[in-house]
Amino acid sequence: MQIRDFLFLWHLATYTKGFETQNLAFKELHTHAGTDELEPMQLSSELYAVYTDDDLKAEARHQYRQLHFITCLDPEYPERLKESFEPPSVLFYLGNIKLLNTLSLAIVGARNATEYTPNALNKLAPQLKAVTIVSGLAQGADAYAHQFALSHHLPTIAVIANGLDVAYPKANQPLQQQIATQGLLLSEYPLGVRPQRYMFVMRNRIIAGLVHGLLVTEAAERSGSLITANLALQNNREVFALPGNIDHAKSAGTNLLIQAGAKLVTTGDDIIEEIKFFS
Repeated sequence: MQIRDFLFLWHLATYTKGFETQNLAFKELHTHAGTDELEPMQLSSELYAVYTDDDLKAEARHQYRQLHFITCLDPEYPERLKESFEPPSVLFYLGNIKLLNTLSLAIVGARNATEYTPNALNKLAPQLKAVTIVSGLAQGADAYAHQFALSHHLPTIAVIANGLDVAYPKANQPLQQQIATQGLLLSEYPLGVRPQRYMFVMRNRIIAGLVHGLLVTEAAERSGSLITANLALQNNREVFALPGNIDHAKSAGTNLLIQAGAKLVTTGDDIIEEIKFFS
């Protein structure tokens, strides 16, 4: 068994556990390449127990036949994600895996975003021609971000909080299928896994670690988008925000971000001049 295949097996056994447990296999095997052959007798007792679990191996074979995946030991795995907060050891995907190593911008915001989000994004489009748009395929701002990318022929990556064969929300199923065909669909969860609340927070750390910059379009004073922005800041990513009407609740979060030091964005150039050095 190659080491990358064992990481796949270990991930199936531990994806519901804490990061410390999930990371045990990588910590033990990080000096190897993913294609190296595993020496099972050299494994610790925890890892060996998984290696010899026949029921788990049967589940792994079932998943393996239907999934593409990369591990943190594979050359396709982005270094910036590997060095971020609690990076996933395994990512399942559909679509163009090469997009992981392109200049990228996350766009996040309120699930009940207004037309201000797509209207503003369309005004930013002319300067974002060489940027991959990353978001979480939730309703509202996330969906607007992916639709914006597709309509302007920009590459897009959707990081989802469930298995690749599950669509959440259901209304985004056609959009999810389009991204899997024309862009890249990513998840750390095996097939059949339905989203739980904590998985959205876990999904957000991948978005924040994957990108070079993050733009918040609309957000309440307390929102998941601000948590993602904070994760991006912890990862030393550039954070941007659209200014909003001071009387509008969905502008409170973005205006607070700007007060805290996020860059105010009125044109795509405001973003490009900060992240162009990564291209």
